[in-house]
Amino acid sequence: MVEIDAAKRKDVAEVVRRWITSEVIRNYLRNLLNLPVERELPAEQKHLLQELDRADKE
Repeated sequence: MVEIDAAKRKDVAEVVRRWITSEVIRNYLRNLLNLPVERELPAEQKHLLQELDRADKE
């Protein structure tokens, strides 16, 4: 597997965040990857995502 540095990972994460804010692209990716739809995140996962967002903003 190809290793990528932290800066590139951050860039990729930013692009993915921008993509999933678009309803059209979110639906396209979900259909392309045949992903199941979850209406609500479990509390633990929601908390972890909030922590990641907070750390990313620092």
